[in-house]
Amino acid sequence: MTTAVALLGRRAVRETFRMPEATIPTLFIPLFFLAVNIGQVSKTFPSSTPWLHGQGYVAFQTPVSLLFAVCTATSGLALVTEIDNGYFDKLLVAPVRRSSIIFGRLAADVVRGIGTATLVLVVALAFGARVKAGVPGAVAIVGLSALWGAAYAGFAILVALYTRNVQATNASFILFFPLLFLTPNFVPFDRLTGLMEALARANPVSYVIEGLRSLVLQGWVLDKLAICLGVIVATGLVLTWLSVRAIEGYDR
Repeated sequence: MTTAVALLGRRAVRETFRMPEATIPTLFIPLFFLAVNIGQVSKTFPSSTPWLHGQGYVAFQTPVSLLFAVCTATSGLALVTEIDNGYFDKLLVAPVRRSSIIFGRLAADVVRGIGTATLVLVVALAFGARVKAGVPGAVAIVGLSALWGAAYAGFAILVALYTRNVQATNASFILFFPLLFLTPNFVPFDRLTGLMEALARANPVSYVIEGLRSLVLQGWVLDKLAICLGVIVATGLVLTWLSVRAIEGYDR
């Protein structure tokens, strides 16, 4: 199974280079929002703002852009495309476990996430952000972002397997927007209105952002990082389990 996952994962990674048009928009959008938000809000929240810990607003926004970049429907869209063109049927009859198809896609998402998150972080550093946790913290930021991207990818894969529809699978990315904006993405929890704070605290994505943000602004805040990792692992386990169940019961 390990060999099959590695081969399928490598094939999925190669798709990224063969179809750059599917990757470029996922980079442009978060970088565009990062630049726009910095330009609009930096003077409102100068580095003397207590919750910025001496940094510019770009440091506060960097984790939001990272999640924006890694949460895509790429694997789901690739999978539904294979369903449409008949290649998926060939994979199903190949002498490999069906779950290997899922794990291969997720492995490729981790690789893509590392590359995407690294690029976004480099741009944020060029805009003036500093990672308080240092180089190890920067590595942790990239790693956690990539893992979250792979965890969320399970949702697009699940939609692809159940609907077998390109439009529905593509819409799975749009559903991340409310999850992203119902977080402390512009200001901390205590600056939100009562209702928005309640919704943000109930949203698991908030704690992924808070964990990444702590590495940028504060250093190694272990409780925030533990919650961040816990949310990533829990999300990944649930969505991956559902995806594996879906493909195991897939009827051509």
